[in-house]
Amino acid sequence: MTERWTPPTTPLPPGWAPQQPPAAPGWGPLPGTGPQQPWGQQPQWAPPPPPKPGIIPLRPLGVGEILDGAISSIRAQPKIMLGLSAVVAVATQLLTVPLTWLLLRDTGDVAFGFDEPTSTDEEIAFTASAFSATGIQVVVTLVAALLLTGILTVVVSRAVLGERVSAGADWDKARPRLPALLGVTILVILIELGVLVLAVGPGVLLAVLSTPTPAIVAAFVIGIPVALAVGVYLYVSFALAPAAIVLERRSVVRSLRRSRELVQGAWWRTFGILLLVNVIAQFLAGILAVPFTVAALAATFVTGDGGSLNPYEILPLLITSVGTILASAITWPFTAIATALLYVDRRIRREALDLELARAVGMPPAHGGPIGPGAPG
Repeated sequence: MTERWTPPTTPLPPGWAPQQPPAAPGWGPLPGTGPQQPWGQQPQWAPPPPPKPGIIPLRPLGVGEILDGAISSIRAQPKIMLGLSAVVAVATQLLTVPLTWLLLRDTGDVAFGFDEPTSTDEEIAFTASAFSATGIQVVVTLVAALLLTGILTVVVSRAVLGERVSAGADWDKARPRLPALLGVTILVILIELGVLVLAVGPGVLLAVLSTPTPAIVAAFVIGIPVALAVGVYLYVSFALAPAAIVLERRSVVRSLRRSRELVQGAWWRTFGILLLVNVIAQFLAGILAVPFTVAALAATFVTGDGGSLNPYEILPLLITSVGTILASAITWPFTAIATALLYVDRRIRREALDLELARAVGMPPAHGGPIGPGAPG
C-alpha cells in the first residue's frame, strides 16, 4: 500500500503555506488548497506594510517621504499652516520695511544714479546702510523661521498620528515654549556671530592697522572659508533644537545638545536634506516673487526723477514686501514641517520612536529590531 504524503508539522512563519505534493499528470491542486507551487520552490513571504496613521509611515523615512509628508501636512490643514505663516510673515515685514526705508531711502541714488558721480564718503555710507538693513532682515527672518518651526512642530506631531488640532490648541501648547524658542534662536545667532568674528576679525584688524596687502588677503582667504564651514556645521547640528524644545520640553542649552546628539552620525545626510529643502523653497519663492519684482521695478521708474532709480522708495518697498509675504507664507511652513519630520526620522532611526508611536495609535509596529542597511536613505 502506497504511503500518503502529509504536510510538514514544523511551525512556519506567519504568511507561509505548507508545501503541496506534486500533482499527477492531468491533475490540478485539490479543492481549497490554493494555487499549485512548483516542486522545490518555497512560497514567498512579504512582511506587513508599516502602519501609516497620518502623513508618514511609521518607519525610517526616505527623502521623498519627508518632502511628501511636508506637502501632505500643508494640504491637510492649510488654514493653520499657511495662515499662521502669513501672520508671521506680515509681522516680519512690518519690522523690516520701515527700517529699510529709513536706512536706505536717501542712499539709493548713490548706487543706482546715472548722472551725478558719487563721492567715496557717500559710497561708504551706502555700504554701511545696506549691510545694516540686510543684517536686520536676516536676523528678523531667522528668528521668525525658527519660531515658526517650533510652533508648527506641534501640528506635525499630531498629524503624524493622524490627528487634527485647532489653531487654539496648537497655540496653547506652543505658547509656554516661546521663551525657550526665542532663547535658542538668539543663542544660535550669537554663536554664529562669534564664529564670524573669530574667523574674519583678524583680517579686519590687519586692514585697520594698514598691514601690507598680501597679509590682509591671506587672512581673508583663510578666515572666510573657515567661517562658512563652521557656520554651516553648527547650523545643521542645531537645526533640530526647536523641535526638541517643543516636543521634549527641554531647556535652551539642553535642546542644542539634544539636536547634536540626534544629528551625530548622520550629519551629511541631515545637511543634504536641509539643503534640498531650502533650495526647493528658495526656487519656489523666486518664482512667486517674479511678478512683484517686475511691478516694483515699474514703480521705481514711475517714482524716479529720470536721473536715478531708487528701489528703496516706499512704493517699491511695499510692492516687494507683498511678494515676500506671499512667498514666505508658502515656503516657510514647507521648510518648518520638513525640519520637524527630519527630527521624527532621526528619533525613529536612533531610538525606535516608531514603535512607541504605533503603540500610541493601537497599530502593530513595522519592525521590532534595530534599523538595518535596507532602511530608506
